[in-house]
Amino acid sequence: MGETLAGFTWQDCVDDVVGRLGTLTAVAERLSAENGFAEDVGSIERALRRLRTRGQQAGGKWGARLLATFGLPGSVEARLRWMAAYHSRFTDLPVPVADDLLRLWEHPPTTERREARAFLALARASLELRKNDHAAALRRLDPLIRELDRLPAEAAVELLLVRAFVASATAPAEVARWLGEVGPRLAQVTDSEERACLCARLADQQAYEANRRRDFAAAEAAYRALPTEGPPFVLCRRANGLAYALHRQGRDEEAAALAREAARHAGDGGHVRLRVMALSMLAHIDPREVAARERAVAISRRLEDETLLLRLERAALNPGRS
Repeated sequence: MGETLAGFTWQDCVDDVVGRLGTLTAVAERLSAENGFAEDVGSIERALRRLRTRGQQAGGKWGARLLATFGLPGSVEARLRWMAAYHSRFTDLPVPVADDLLRLWEHPPTTERREARAFLALARASLELRKNDHAAALRRLDPLIRELDRLPAEAAVELLLVRAFVASATAPAEVARWLGEVGPRLAQVTDSEERACLCARLADQQAYEANRRRDFAAAEAAYRALPTEGPPFVLCRRANGLAYALHRQGRDEEAAALAREAARHAGDGGHVRLRVMALSMLAHIDPREVAARERAVAISRRLEDETLLLRLERAALNPGRS
C-alpha cells in the first residue's frame, strides 16, 4: 500500500465527483461530452484512475479538466472560505495551530483553482498580520489585486478590507481608495450572514478613520447604523466600536456597559480575539478594571498572537486611548 497523505488529495477529488454522478464511467462520459466526445470514454476512465494516484502532485491535463468541469468539493471550498475570512473563528485559533491547518491545503489539487489560491493567500496574509508582519502580508495580497475582478465577491471584499487595514498602518492616504471599492461589491455577496459581517468590518474601518480625525460623533453614527440583531461578530463589533466612540465623548458609564456587552457577544460567538479586544476596551474606559486587562493579556499569550499583544502593550502605555 502507498503512503497515506495528510490533507486533500486527487483521490479525494475524483471520489467526490464519482459520489455525485454515481460511477467513474459517468464522470468519464461527462468529461467526454464537455469536449464534444473527442476522447474515448474508456481512455478517460484510465486517465482518472491514474489521476487518483497523483496524491498532492500537479494534476496535469486531466486534473485541470476535472476541476474545470466539476470544481472542488463543496466542503473543501467552504473550509477555504472559512480560513480566508477575518470574521471566522479561524482567526481565534492559536497562530501555530492555524499555520498547521493552512499548510494542509497549500498544495494540489486545492492550489490548481484560482479562487482556491485566492482564499489560501488571504488566509496566509491574515496569519502574517497576526504575527505583525505587514510586509509579508502585502506579498500575499498585492498579486491578488491584479485578479480582483475575477475573484468571488466575498474574496474580493475580503481582499479590499484587509488591504485597507494594512494601509491604515503603513500608508493612511491609501485607505479611502481601498474602502471606496468595497461598497459596490457587497451586494454581490449572497450569504446574508457573510454580508452582514463584511458590512460590519467596513463600518469598523470607516469609524477608525473618523476616530483618527477625532470625529467621534461620525464614528458613533457608523456603528449606530449597524443592525442590533444578527451574528455575534456583528453585535460585538457594534458594541465595542460604540464603547470607544462614547468613551472619547466623555460618556464613560454608557461606554463601559457597551464594552461588557461586546465581551458577552464575543463569548456567545466563540470569538476569542474579539473578547480580548472587548476586555481591553473595558480596561481603557475604567482603569479600575485591572483584571480585565490581565485576562486579555493572558488570552493573547495563549493564542501566541503578536498583534494583540502589541495592542495591549500600547494600551498600557497610553491608558484611556485605543
